[in-house]
Amino acid sequence: MRKNAFNVNQVFELRAATVDYFGVGAIEKMHDIAADLKQDGIEKVIIVSSKSAYKKTGAWDVVKAALENQGIKFVLYNKVTPNPTDTATDEAAKMGLEFEAEAVIGIGGGSPIDVAKSIAIMLEYPRLQNFRFIQIQIPT
Repeated sequence: MRKNAFNVNQVFELRAATVDYFGVGAIEKMHDIAADLKQDGIEKVIIVSSKSAYKKTGAWDVVKAALENQGIKFVLYNKVTPNPTDTATDEAAKMGLEFEAEAVIGIGGGSPIDVAKSIAIMLEYPRLQNFRFIQIQIPT
């Protein structure tokens, strides 16, 4: 059954192949996330975001401090635009591969999160850097 409303002040966690946090204040979970990454032996991450929202929202200050506190090195790819292109995804994946990132953190809305998911797959399967998926959407 579909739920039409939920309490945005309640932070909840959804775990699947990825871990997602929702709700007002969810960014504060970043300290726990960084500790979990460190405990799992992750030492390098790539952070993916749009050009400015990650700073305007204050998310950058929290993410940066949490990673630095755990001694986790990071690189930032902040060139994601609405409706991102394969060029941007390839550029970010290349950055992650060269940095030898072991995890991906996406900050933002749909486009940065979509790019972050794509990068995670491309880091795991570098051969996909040259693979092209074509999708043709037909209006209904």
